[in-house]
Amino acid sequence: MSKIHVLLCCFLLLTTSCAKDYFQVKGFKKTTKQHQTIAVLPVEMVLSGVQPFDLPKEDIAKQEEAESKAFQISLHSQLMRRQTNSPKGLKVELQRTTVTNRLIEEKMTIRESWEKTPEDMADLLGVDAVIKTRVEKKRYFSDLASYGIDVAAKLLSILTKNPLPFLTGREVKKSNDVYADYRLLDGSTGNVLWSMSFEAEADYKNPANETIDGLNEKAVK
Repeated sequence: MSKIHVLLCCFLLLTTSCAKDYFQVKGFKKTTKQHQTIAVLPVEMVLSGVQPFDLPKEDIAKQEEAESKAFQISLHSQLMRRQTNSPKGLKVELQRTTVTNRLIEEKMTIRESWEKTPEDMADLLGVDAVIKTRVEKKRYFSDLASYGIDVAAKLLSILTKNPLPFLTGREVKKSNDVYADYRLLDGSTGNVLWSMSFEAEADYKNPANETIDGLNEKAVK
C-alpha cells in the first residue's frame, strides 16, 4: 500500500472516530431533487455542566443565544466553503444567515425558534428544507468576537472564571466533551433526510472560532 493510501486511511479514521450515528434517507437524491433553497437554523445550545457563579438567568439566555448564532454562522460558512471547493458540496442555494435571522426575529426570539417544527420554520423562511442542530457542552465560550457577536464585558468577566475547581477541589481537565447532532429536515413533511451525531473534545483555551469551526467542519465533511 502506498504512503498516500496509508495517510488517507489514517485521515478517515481520525475524522470518523468521533462519529456516533449517521443516517441518510433511502432515495435521498430523488427526495431532494426539487429542493432549491435550504436554511441553516440558529443552533439549539444546551449547557450540561455547572452554571457559572453570579450569572442571572437572563444573562445565561443571552449567552446561549449568542453561541447559537455563532454555531449557525460557522456551519453556514463551512457549507459555503464546501460548496465552492468540493464537487461533493451542496447543489442547492443556501439562504444567508442574516436573512434567516431577520425573518425569525420578526416573529420570535432565537430561543423560541429552537422549539418550532421544521415545517413551520421552512414556511416562515420560504425554503425547501432546514438544517437543525443541537449542541450540548459543558462550558460557555467567553469570546465570540470572531463571528461579529459582542458579549457584555460583565458577562465575559464571569464566564472567564471557571467555578469547577472550587466545586470539585481539583484541576479541571483542559478539554471538555461536546455532543453535536445535525439534521437536514424536509420543509414540507418534517422528515429527516440526513442526520449525523458525534461527540468530541473542545479546548476552551483556544479561540472560540477554532473550536466551533472544527466541530462544524467534521459534520460538513
